Amino acid sequence: MEPDATEVEGTEAGTAVASPRALAEASHGATAVLEARPSGLATASQRPTPTAAEAMDSSELPRMRVFAKFGIGASIGASALALAIGGDPLARSLFWFGIGLLAICNVWLVWLTGDRERYRPGPIAAVWGISSFGILPALYYFGPFSAVVIAPMLGVVFIALGRDRHVSLLVTAILIGGHLALGLPMALGVLVDRGVLPSFAASHVQLVLAEGLIIMFLISSYMLGRWARQTNKVALDELASAVQLIGDQQQQLAEVDAEAAAARRAKEGRWTGHAMGGFRLGLVLGRGAMGEVYEAVGPGEQPAAIKLLNARSTGSDSLVERFHREMSVAARLVSPHIVRVLALSAPDAPVPFLAMERLVGTDLATMLRAQPRLASDEVVELVDQVARGLEVARVAGIVHRDLKPQNLMKHDGATWKILDFGVSKVMDSEGTLTGEGIVGTPQYMAPEQASGGHVTHLADVYALGAIAYRCLTGRSPFKGKDLAELVYQVVHVPPLRPSALGRVSSSVEDVLAIAMAKDPRKRFPSALSFAQAFVAARRGRPSALVAPDGAWS
Repeated sequence: MEPDATEVEGTEAGTAVASPRALAEASHGATAVLEARPSGLATASQRPTPTAAEAMDSSELPRMRVFAKFGIGASIGASALALAIGGDPLARSLFWFGIGLLAICNVWLVWLTGDRERYRPGPIAAVWGISSFGILPALYYFGPFSAVVIAPMLGVVFIALGRDRHVSLLVTAILIGGHLALGLPMALGVLVDRGVLPSFAASHVQLVLAEGLIIMFLISSYMLGRWARQTNKVALDELASAVQLIGDQQQQLAEVDAEAAAARRAKEGRWTGHAMGGFRLGLVLGRGAMGEVYEAVGPGEQPAAIKLLNARSTGSDSLVERFHREMSVAARLVSPHIVRVLALSAPDAPVPFLAMERLVGTDLATMLRAQPRLASDEVVELVDQVARGLEVARVAGIVHRDLKPQNLMKHDGATWKILDFGVSKVMDSEGTLTGEGIVGTPQYMAPEQASGGHVTHLADVYALGAIAYRCLTGRSPFKGKDLAELVYQVVHVPPLRPSALGRVSSSVEDVLAIAMAKDPRKRFPSALSFAQAFVAARRGRPSALVAPDGAWS
């Protein structure tokens, strides 16, 4: 069973088996599906969203069904009430006929609302039209000016909420016409009010006014129902738009999350999730021919970067020796301008590693891709701080041997730090770290290094001068069609005069000429002395420096 985070132990073969990579590859497909699955709101945006009208129509059937069932119960209750309260026999008989008609219509409505296919405009109009006529006998029985008039008003509001405006207009017209046919003759004294709640105490004028108010209320009921429907439609439209927008945003977020998850998987390394020397390893920050660099968290949640030797490289004794040499070299250098070493693996560790401080910032190469040149003051700051780090290495007897823009990083926007002493040489030791030819980057390589000669701190002085040249002019000192031509130029051809490429003063140009002299004996004795001369020239201080002959082409 593979542990989530273990100290690396055993042989190299053992550590390969314990790696999370095998399980990660086996479960990669399932994990990708899970991580890329959108949320409920996101999937909602992929389904067709109903319109407000469709949503209201879908709610009309259950609403009508409930109303019809209520009407059936009300009809039974009203019939029983008529038995109890008596009243005019003819009016009561007409009332029972109307109640029966209403009950039949409500049963019919329950059947129509049981299936969407049956719920069609024609039958619905018939049901409501007949029901409207069925209410009129109740008005005659109870009295058109009694409280029973509230029932048709509520009915008008209810039907006006429906989708068919013509049906609601029909019902409203029937009820208004029916009430006028009953109420107006009674108000004028032409017809006797025989209702159980008669209006005999009111005058004819009062009854005419009451009739007008009732008609106005019926019209208002219709308008209220239609207004409520329109208001609900607008609210549902806004809600649907909001849900659609949220769903689209959730879908976009799901896609971003899926892309981020894929990017994280691409950056997962063999040791992601494991722990080494108390440091828990995360994603891969970078890969090179020699090893991988992981983000990590150390004791006390301290951020770190862990450099491991590639498993492929451990089969080479020379590469393993070189890696251990790098660790021992880097650990000896303590400067705010050199990446700090936090921990080293044991010499016999099956997977050698180096724990370094985690830098936050941008390397010089990235800066120069964004803007070809740096401001003169920025170059002064760069040269001064890098020279201080190189001075610490010089005192320790160490040459970097691969100083270039990619190995210089501005940490936290303020401090330049030197990275990767992996190809450095311990001065006065025999041979090279690799034992295999030239080590370094040709564009910033000193001539003696390019020709395979003896390399000292003066090679770092040259490299720093070449970097300053690049920052001020916007181009590298040399450019060749291939490696052979590039190396030839480094050894034999003087670079183009800086002032021909940019605004570089003659005093700064003389300082660069000395730092980049083909003959190391003619260079500044240290990077620090070069930086001091560079700062003085930039500030216009007089000096007795003399550029070597033939320094520029």
